[in-house]
Amino acid sequence: MELGTLSELVNTRSVIKHIRKHNKNVKQGAGIGNDFSLVDNVVSCEGVSSVTYIAWVKAMNNLAVSCAEPVGVRILILLPESCDEAMVKLYMMQFNEFADDEHVQILGGHTEVSRAYKYASFVVTAYGIIPDETGYLNRQDKIDAGSKIVMLGYSGLMGSDIIVRKKVEKLSERFAYSYIKGAYFDGKEYAIRDKVGMLMDTFGEDILYMHDVSHGGVYGALWQLGVKIRHGIRINNSDIPIKQETVEVCEFFNINPYMLDGTGAVLAVVRNASDEFEGLMIDSCPASVIGTVTDDNNRVILLGNMDEPEQRFLSPINGDEIYKVIDRI
Repeated sequence: MELGTLSELVNTRSVIKHIRKHNKNVKQGAGIGNDFSLVDNVVSCEGVSSVTYIAWVKAMNNLAVSCAEPVGVRILILLPESCDEAMVKLYMMQFNEFADDEHVQILGGHTEVSRAYKYASFVVTAYGIIPDETGYLNRQDKIDAGSKIVMLGYSGLMGSDIIVRKKVEKLSERFAYSYIKGAYFDGKEYAIRDKVGMLMDTFGEDILYMHDVSHGGVYGALWQLGVKIRHGIRINNSDIPIKQETVEVCEFFNINPYMLDGTGAVLAVVRNASDEFEGLMIDSCPASVIGTVTDDNNRVILLGNMDEPEQRFLSPINGDEIYKVIDRI
């Protein structure tokens, strides 16, 4: 199988299909486009990576799109035999710093050393509380044709950042280092809680659904969005925010920047959003209405000149483009 997250086909056929519902208190469980589970008013979600911060931020991003208040995390640490106690202390020091920054309690977890693991891996399970009075999660049934799809943040944000940092020597064969630096992102930009807050402040109760961009890039997130809302979507590719440096780096490695891990960006389905709006360009964070919900089941990307666009259809994403360049994140 491809490296990275399971493809939607395999995930649906061999994982989700076999999960039975046993408890009526589970309001949202496993499913494509579900970034979190909801039991009564308690949200839980996960982040997985071979890097402590990436596992942490992916879990917290899933929590952010639920609009839950973070409460605590459990941490699973899986280590190879070559790891020593000093590394364990370093990993826990890092997790404690993340928890201190967000005032989140580490609730516990599990640490295991095994010959089965080639390198360290981390699973962060985050928990949060949604106020009973929140109406956000009850608005998804109001999504209909004409609702707008808004994107906040850059396409391929995390993926391109990791690639340029790991492959800077290779990239230096073609690009000046000053140009390569333009593809760097601050690690704090991987987090979307502030971006979710910006969306909520701008659109309020007109936000009907949110989904973070992660494995599979913006195309993967858009496909999952379409599955979740059970509508078609029509996307203008030219409106998707992306840095030119990201485009150049992806062309160098012959990968698609729109299928590259986009952790740090968020999508929202919004009622009554104008095709052009102002006020979201905060701290250099770009925003755009990138498309529209349609009344069919087609997930369409429009490429090229919008007067005579080329029409392509989205399909489920298999893996992530980053694994064509590096073997793990």
